[in-house]
Amino acid sequence: MQNFFSDIRNNHEKLQRVVLFIVTGIIIVMLLPKEGKFKYEYQKGRPWSHEDLVAPFNFAIEKPKAELDAEIKEISDNAKVYLKLDESAKEKAYNGFRSKFLASFKPDSSNARSLKKLDKNLFAGQSILNSLYTRGILRKTEELENLQDGQLIYLLKGNLATQANLNQFYTVQTAYDRIKRELKNFSGIDEDLVADLLSENLIQNVVFDAETTERDLSSELSSVSSTRGMIPQGLMVIGRGDMVDAEKFLVLESLRKEYQSRLGSTGSFSLILLGQFIMVAIVLLMFYMFLVKYRTDLAQNNWQVTFLLILILGMIVTSSVVQRIPNINLYLVPFCLLPVIVRSFFDSRIALFAHIVGLIIVGFEAPNGFEFMFLQLIAGIIAIFSLLNLQNRSQLFVSMLIVFVTYSASYFSIAIMQEGNFRNIDLSMFVWFAGSVGLTLLAYPLIFLFEKVFGFISEVTLLELNNTNHKLLRQMASEAPGTFQHSLQVASLAETAIYEIGGNALLVRTGALYHDIGKLYAPMHFIENQVTGVNPHDDLSFEESAKIIINHVIKGIELAKKNALPEQLIDFIRTHHGTSTVQYFYKSYLTNFPEGELDKEHFSYPGPKPFTKEMAVLMMADSVEAASRSLPEYTTESVGKLVDSIIDRQFNEAQFENSNITLRDINEVRSIFKKKLLNIYHVRMEYPV
Repeated sequence: MQNFFSDIRNNHEKLQRVVLFIVTGIIIVMLLPKEGKFKYEYQKGRPWSHEDLVAPFNFAIEKPKAELDAEIKEISDNAKVYLKLDESAKEKAYNGFRSKFLASFKPDSSNARSLKKLDKNLFAGQSILNSLYTRGILRKTEELENLQDGQLIYLLKGNLATQANLNQFYTVQTAYDRIKRELKNFSGIDEDLVADLLSENLIQNVVFDAETTERDLSSELSSVSSTRGMIPQGLMVIGRGDMVDAEKFLVLESLRKEYQSRLGSTGSFSLILLGQFIMVAIVLLMFYMFLVKYRTDLAQNNWQVTFLLILILGMIVTSSVVQRIPNINLYLVPFCLLPVIVRSFFDSRIALFAHIVGLIIVGFEAPNGFEFMFLQLIAGIIAIFSLLNLQNRSQLFVSMLIVFVTYSASYFSIAIMQEGNFRNIDLSMFVWFAGSVGLTLLAYPLIFLFEKVFGFISEVTLLELNNTNHKLLRQMASEAPGTFQHSLQVASLAETAIYEIGGNALLVRTGALYHDIGKLYAPMHFIENQVTGVNPHDDLSFEESAKIIINHVIKGIELAKKNALPEQLIDFIRTHHGTSTVQYFYKSYLTNFPEGELDKEHFSYPGPKPFTKEMAVLMMADSVEAASRSLPEYTTESVGKLVDSIIDRQFNEAQFENSNITLRDINEVRSIFKKKLLNIYHVRMEYPV
């Protein structure tokens, strides 16, 4: 038992990785639809390559979406519109007119003539209202304004609906005009007063009945059948070699959906679940084996593995959610987002493989799996290739434009092969592609977010830090120009070497530019900045001088953190001298005090030693470039001897033991440095006179 727990402690990181993959696999399996998978693959416009297919059961032929949509649109466009009649409006209008007229006219009850005139006015008003409300006064609404030509209109009177025409009803304006005309037929009345009071009290008694209209439309739509005809069990569906035309494709799609629905609803659930689990396990195992084989360092980094699995899982979750939302096409999902983000932090191979892993799982359940895989794989590859030399964030927009063109061209090629004409191409697909590309631009904020959360550093950030207008580099160029020039030369040497042996050239170049920023605290104590001939070390002891030189590593780390440089760059500052000694002052002390007690730690850098290939190359480049400035003459022999002696000493001191650099890499770096230094110092062959 003790050995068991000891093994767990010693292998806890491996166990964590296993748990990560298992949890990811379980979540993916939970998201997959639990229905059977139709075992035949087919494409419209291509011959049926399988055996003769006979209907295994009765099934209905589903109508094409375009046909079904057309039927629904026709019903919606010709839907009945219902109006309802307010039968109490006439009485309310007359009562309002009468009360206001009495308040305005104020007849003399003792004067018969005045009472007679009152009766005439009230009679005229009532007669005109009777005439208006016999036809009805319509309340105009937006629904009535947007009616299609010839659309049927029905007027509800109680429970009875009669067909009507909008033109038969008065509007407020036409009713007022009718009032003015009718009043001319009455004598002995106050026309203006009656006209004004009637118009003020008009009530629109014919109104749009939204509830009845919507209920009738819903009833009509519910009667629309989504199928057309049946295929009986035993009937030949398609024979081997037959062309999958539009009609055959429709029948096959109907059979596929019915087959998967029936299989998913039977007792085969456990077998379907088992099959999905095995499929997902194989795909994830393949991904892990790829990482172990080609990126061992990444495969052993649980934090980075977690990041990749989160991205893959996120894409699968998004796809699963979108497929459950009606009227949303799967192609809206920004699948290219995954390779774009991965490419920003890792190499192209990892980006492409992560993209493939996600597509395999999604494509297994996506409609038209081959077409889906083809479009998404091509688009992902183009996205990765277009970002190989990412120079700035604006380039992402150009890349997405290229991806949209790729989507469109690929879909167009498939569509014309399947349809055989231009008329049946679904133009809405281009809208979905545009939406997907637009959502892929979310990579911009997501890259920044992942940098902060996972502590990564993207190529875009490295390019921004490479700019010599960065405040730290400007300060170095101004206050320590010799160190600045030294850093530029080191960056050139290290970048060239790491590019040849394989590594992150942009990262090592950026690390080289900042590796000596600690010298800004005491620039004149470093020989490359001494232009006056005065050396401050002449007044210091060897130990004090060594302490100042060594301290530039500590000060560099402090300055880098103060200016929020990424941790990956700070590691270059920490390790560029490893645990080596300050050779000049160490040897000077030994020469001047051969019998004195020596604490070598006073002359040694605190470390740590380089723990990546890039850091090891920077250490070599830094030492070689600095030492090369002291050569009395630059010849092939002198430069070669200098490079070999420095790298041999570092190797013998085991400075590279923690990094993944090989002897072959080190020898390649030697050769590159020799050639590069000879070019820098313009060493030429001696020509015969």
